Amino acid sequence: MIDAITSVTGAMPVPELAPRPIDSTGDFSRLLGEGLGALNTSLNAGDHALRAMAAGEAIPLHDVMIAMERARLDLQFAVEVRNRAVEAYQQLTQMQL
Repeated sequence: MIDAITSVTGAMPVPELAPRPIDSTGDFSRLLGEGLGALNTSLNAGDHALRAMAAGEAIPLHDVMIAMERARLDLQFAVEVRNRAVEAYQQLTQMQL
């Protein structure tokens, strides 16, 4: 017989991991600006968490690791989007008219 897992008391709430919906009715430059703003916020949150832990504040290690990993994944995604945009531009410039 397997007992059910009981809930953990005193655990910190996990922030929402679902991506925010993006309004696709706007122009490309506004969408790009919003994406870069979200990337900057994510990178700053990871940096702030790491600096707070290094300064001796009472911040759990797992929160720091989650913030840093989220920032890394966001940056990796932004680099891949840039790579795809550069590749598309290069293909357009190589097309013969």
